[in-house]
Amino acid sequence: MPAANEGQDAIKVVGVGGCGVDYLASVACYPKPDEKLRTQALEVQGGGNCGNALTAAARLGLAPYVLSQVGGDSLGDGIAAELESEGVNTAGLLREPGFPSPFTYIIVDREGGTRTCIHTPGPVLAPEAVDRAQVRQIVGGSKVVYFDGRLTEAAIVVRAEPCGARVAEIAAEVGVPILVEAERLRPNLDVLMGFADYLFTSENYPQDLTGLDSLGDAILVLLSAHPKARFVLTTLGKRGSVLVERCDASGAGDESTLDDVVAALREELDGGAGAGGGAGCVRDGGAVEVRAGGVVSTSGPVRLVPSARGDAEAKARAAAAAARAAASNARPGEADSGYGSGGDAEAVPVTARVYVAGAASIVRGDVLDTTGAGDAFMGSTLYGLAKGLPRDAMMRLGAVVAATKCTKLGARPGLPMRSEIDPELL
Repeated sequence: MPAANEGQDAIKVVGVGGCGVDYLASVACYPKPDEKLRTQALEVQGGGNCGNALTAAARLGLAPYVLSQVGGDSLGDGIAAELESEGVNTAGLLREPGFPSPFTYIIVDREGGTRTCIHTPGPVLAPEAVDRAQVRQIVGGSKVVYFDGRLTEAAIVVRAEPCGARVAEIAAEVGVPILVEAERLRPNLDVLMGFADYLFTSENYPQDLTGLDSLGDAILVLLSAHPKARFVLTTLGKRGSVLVERCDASGAGDESTLDDVVAALREELDGGAGAGGGAGCVRDGGAVEVRAGGVVSTSGPVRLVPSARGDAEAKARAAAAAARAAASNARPGEADSGYGSGGDAEAVPVTARVYVAGAASIVRGDVLDTTGAGDAFMGSTLYGLAKGLPRDAMMRLGAVVAATKCTKLGARPGLPMRSEIDPELL
């Protein structure tokens, strides 16, 4: 299959993060302890958040470059070859002889609709292993630099180690916008997020970080803690996504909590607003058809206020829990400090415009596997930022690409090609 960006002057983007191999076993139901069962299907594919997102972006027509590290083994050879075949430039994919490449066992439960991942990390990417001149060359001329939240030791700047070439600092120096993904609590991720112009989170991350019951308040904490960030985009699975974009305070309407604004917008969406159900994606000779969901937004800026202030003890407990969770996600050889959660930050009023998008609908085809759906949405977000799409169009495209991905087993086979997507979405 030729790369979607082959033979064209495509827009350059850069991804920094994990690339690996996925071993996917599809089973009728999740096994009980000591139980033996047969797989219904077995696939071996490229994986890793960054690798998956860049593959999605390449299929949409961008020219992605990867900055990552894998082992000097045959798995590493396959990781590089698959990315290159998709149109991802691997000049920044470092190889570490004597170390295994990262891989993940994934159990796809067809009955319960779940997928369980058992990950084995690869070598730690040390800051001094990243050549500053090479990073400048790769980052230069790109529209966006994306970080998947892994490899934070090499991604961020620690001024006590001036010899280390840290990618986020270099991207900021050359003026390239930075997109940071926060999927899980990880060491130093809150520091990396401080460089972000755009934040992209999983459904659980804001509340895992803050310990707050309110998703809206948790998102406000993120915006308060990271004033450089222009927006926070949070994916919500079957419930679509929410984007909160910081605006100038002038002209803001009445005060409201973010939860109340989202609830009101969702009522509009459920009532048929937002122009959903039209354009989408058709593939496999019409065997798979996906239609875009609707997107609604506030008519202008709204002054968002926290719903309530938590007590100091609750905040301290949340911060401690987040720090423990980040530590548990550390890889062997990673620093054993710097697990700052950011969960003790106060939510302050923010003037913003709020967007709520519905999930895309699969008209023909079945949901076979949700592995990598968030990565598919991320690849679409990269495309939207690089192309300057309006926020609602970017969210609508992300929902279509993510839903289409779910119609095949694994993170990459179901990713649509640009030619399969309605031009209205691009």
